[in-house]
Amino acid sequence: MVEEVLVRESLSSQEIAAGEELLQRARRAGIKVVAAYWSRDRTGPGDWLFDIVTPEVDKEGPLKLYEKIHDLVREPTRIPCGLDINIIEVLGVKYSFFKMLKAAMRSEKALSNVKLSQFVVGNGLFDFYIYQFPATNNHH
Repeated sequence: MVEEVLVRESLSSQEIAAGEELLQRARRAGIKVVAAYWSRDRTGPGDWLFDIVTPEVDKEGPLKLYEKIHDLVREPTRIPCGLDINIIEVLGVKYSFFKMLKAAMRSEKALSNVKLSQFVVGNGLFDFYIYQFPATNNHH
């Protein structure tokens, strides 16, 4: 049991590569990605989730974007660890979690390929692997 918990403490290199591949596919499909990252809520079940933040969710709702992502996930992948749609979340830029995350980041420059451990967002404690995150420049 302890071994299973330790395995999930950090992402595998295959998961990181699979997330990168999905992000590239999303961009090629014309999805305007504002942020993309893996997140793990240490105060919750502890599962890693792949989040894509896009204004399309605010405009069209999450279902339409999930359909696009589902099609991208179903394409054959060159990475042995394929991503399952059940671990992918689509968020709008107006969603409260993304707003709290931006406020907590307070980064003057855009972030890419950054690991964060035990990062406080709202009342939660999270781990992140960030592929892309915009500079906040104190704009909210």
